[in-house]
Amino acid sequence: GNRAVQIEGGTRAGPAAMAQPPTPPAEARPCPACECDDDDDEDPFEWEVRDGSTPFWQHAVAGSCAGVMEHVSMYPLDTVKTHVQASPVRLSIGEAVRAVLRNQGVLGLMRGSFVIGAGCVPAHAGFFGTYELATAKFAAEGGPHQPMRMAACGAAATTIHDAILTPHDVAKQRLQLGRHGGAVDCALSIWRQEGLRGFYRSLPVTLAMNVPYNGMLVACNDSLQRFLQVGRGGGREAKLADAPWHFFCAGISGAVAGAATTPLDVIKTRMQTQTRGSASGAAGGILGVARAVVREGGVRGLFQGMGPRVLLAVPSAAVSWGTYETVRAALKDLSSASLLSGGPLLVGGVDLSRSVVSSSPQALVAAPAPMT
Repeated sequence: GNRAVQIEGGTRAGPAAMAQPPTPPAEARPCPACECDDDDDEDPFEWEVRDGSTPFWQHAVAGSCAGVMEHVSMYPLDTVKTHVQASPVRLSIGEAVRAVLRNQGVLGLMRGSFVIGAGCVPAHAGFFGTYELATAKFAAEGGPHQPMRMAACGAAATTIHDAILTPHDVAKQRLQLGRHGGAVDCALSIWRQEGLRGFYRSLPVTLAMNVPYNGMLVACNDSLQRFLQVGRGGGREAKLADAPWHFFCAGISGAVAGAATTPLDVIKTRMQTQTRGSASGAAGGILGVARAVVREGGVRGLFQGMGPRVLLAVPSAAVSWGTYETVRAALKDLSSASLLSGGPLLVGGVDLSRSVVSSSPQALVAAPAPMT
């Protein structure tokens, strides 16, 4: 009975309001409550409303699963890309594959995967956790399309991600090229020859590459999801049936962002794989490496490995973001099922007893009646 009164209260004026003088017509002085309802009915992006009640551990678990799936599934192609970009001469994809198989065997395609696997779990948990915190604060709930704000949220998340993952990525790429006896030997060698700076020497160019890459990816992914009206994993309209669309939107976004940032990826790979004093000019900083690449292969040298990079970016983005959104939706369904057994009021998969929903009269009015 109380819930019914609460729901009706959101649409019908109380006695105090009835005692007031008649209000002007709606076009002269619209009622705020009615205006909100009209906006909700007309807003084509209502599906984008985020559920702020999603706990951080769900973001962390979903992000960790996304990171492991992305790096493990795409690792052989990443190894080929590293060989193409680190080579001082032009190298095709086929030539790079044959070189790896000839020198290291089939397992050479996975060399260094444990190093990146150890780093991607905390890095991706930090990335997606920061991304969700940023979008909750700066992307208006159910508001208009804001690609620049979404790009800024992706950039903020990238900073946390790269600060954690860069040392692992340095060791990974040197192991991919067949150097050192293993991960421990690689880490000790970098420490003895280059010190702590050797692990972070490429961090500026990594951020210079990944900030625009993830900014473009997030903005494009959000735009595609809005256009296709795909519910996000943490939103009220999220459902597992949308999982294929998450993979599709992220894959297209990854291709666009990957192609645009190839030159920075080439410079980053050279800086991470060349030792101090090498002919490539790695010790000269970003500009020194860029000049050395152009001197060796012209402007086209800055786009070495663009094919492998795009081939890598499409499934990587699809697997990472698709897995993240799918796991979040699955965790949300599991949480809802467990709470249902405890007796909360769940309508349309939303716990109306949670303050985040009960504080929204429009959500209460729009929610369908529970099945009996």
